[in-house]
Amino acid sequence: MISICIPTYNTDCTRLLEALQKQIGKFNEEVDVLVLEDGSKRFVQENADCCKQHGFIYISNGKNMGRVASRVKLAKTSKNHWIVFLDADMLPVTEKFTFNYYNAAAMESHDVFIGGHCYEKKPNIFNLRLRYGKAREETTSDKRNTHPYNNIFFGNMMIKKDVFLSIFSNYTNPVYGEDLFLSAMLKARKIKVLHIDNYSFHLGLEKNHQFLKKIEEAASTVARLYNNEEINLEHSKLIRYYVFFQRYHLKKTIYFTLAILIPAIKKNLIWLGGPLLFIDAYRFYHLLKNIKNEG
Repeated sequence: MISICIPTYNTDCTRLLEALQKQIGKFNEEVDVLVLEDGSKRFVQENADCCKQHGFIYISNGKNMGRVASRVKLAKTSKNHWIVFLDADMLPVTEKFTFNYYNAAAMESHDVFIGGHCYEKKPNIFNLRLRYGKAREETTSDKRNTHPYNNIFFGNMMIKKDVFLSIFSNYTNPVYGEDLFLSAMLKARKIKVLHIDNYSFHLGLEKNHQFLKKIEEAASTVARLYNNEEINLEHSKLIRYYVFFQRYHLKKTIYFTLAILIPAIKKNLIWLGGPLLFIDAYRFYHLLKNIKNEG
């Protein structure tokens, strides 16, 4: 009934695979697990051996294809109607993780289920990714369901295969930000989304400069989608801010002000991991920069 699809790049996912193996024995042939190694240089043998040991399907790309292409390949290879996408640096919080998704799929009440993710309690006040995740991403399903098309993350979600392929088969953008595109397409097509409390720990905490690089890539994706009229202010808070400042002819003033402040803002984010308000300024600056360059 469900296929658990795990794209991985230079990540040891044996801990995740071992946790899943303990959960799926009772489902017999109705749950399969697929791992796609996306041109990795590290942990290749460890992941391949773990898949072989547990009877999971292992796929390897000769070169790095990127997140979206890898997920499309996994979806097309999978044999079941429902796909659970899990990032390789995720770990189910409870032993009922697979069972919860299995039950949700059996109900057929919605087309997409978002499990949510959380973070282990680690005393690392200077890690920007951890601070951001705990402040902005750790939310209950009740809160998430008030705005169901927000908080859409590929890291832990279940989606009907035909829905996913209809959205992403022709998607070619290689950079970070496909979650926003999925959110916009689900909302535009009025596809039914339900957030549930089926959490996974997000174990992969990038270094601060790596997280900022992802923020830059995401802002670039938002700008491209906006310039191509694929999203609007209903889909992104960043775009709502952009439209507001544009309406009152403040866009250039804000851009040049941020351009002066960005070096100091970036230094604080890298060395001190905050404050989180600086992330919003950093993201908005890179949105303005990319819309300015692309528009």
